[in-house]
Amino acid sequence: MPGACTPQTEYNMRRYILTLLSLVAMGAMAQSKFGYVSYMEMVKALPEYSIVVTHLDELQAKYEAEIARSEREFNQKYSDFIEEQHNFPENIRIKRHKELQELMEKSIAFKDEINRAMREARREMMQPLHDKVDEAVMKVCIDNKYDYVLNTDDRAYIAINPQSGNDITEQVKKELKVE
Repeated sequence: MPGACTPQTEYNMRRYILTLLSLVAMGAMAQSKFGYVSYMEMVKALPEYSIVVTHLDELQAKYEAEIARSEREFNQKYSDFIEEQHNFPENIRIKRHKELQELMEKSIAFKDEINRAMREARREMMQPLHDKVDEAVMKVCIDNKYDYVLNTDDRAYIAINPQSGNDITEQVKKELKVE
C-alpha cells in the first residue's frame, strides 16, 4: 500500500521524535536557572528551632521516665515470680505467667505508642518552622526568577556546578531574618 508505514519506519519515526523531544528538553534545562540550599540548615537557623527541640527533649524525657517505671514494675513482678513459682500450684503459676506475658505485651504496645506519639509531636512542632522556611525559599525563588531550588541535605544530588546554579543560603537567611 502506498503511503502506509512499515513497522520499521514507524519505529524510526518514533525514535526520531523522542530524540528531538529529548534534545529540546535538554536545551530547556540548559537554560534553566536554579538555586540550592540546605533546608535543614535553614530550619536550624530559626530561633524557634531551639525551643522546639527543648520541648521535644522534655517530652521524650517524660516518656522515657514512664518506660523506666514500667520496666522496673515488670522486672520486680518477674523477679517475684521466679523466686516464688516453685511454691505455687500449677493453676496459680499459669495465671501469674499469663499476667507477666500480658504486662510485657502492654509494655511493648506502650513503647510503640510512644514512638508514634513522638513522631507526631515532632511533625506538629516542626511544621510551623518548615512552613516558614518553605515561604522564604519560595520568595527567594520567585524574586530571583529561579526555575527550581535544590535541597542539598543528605547529598541527594551527585554534583552541582556552581557556575550553573546559585547557593541561595544567604538570601534565604536574610528573608528569614536570621544570621
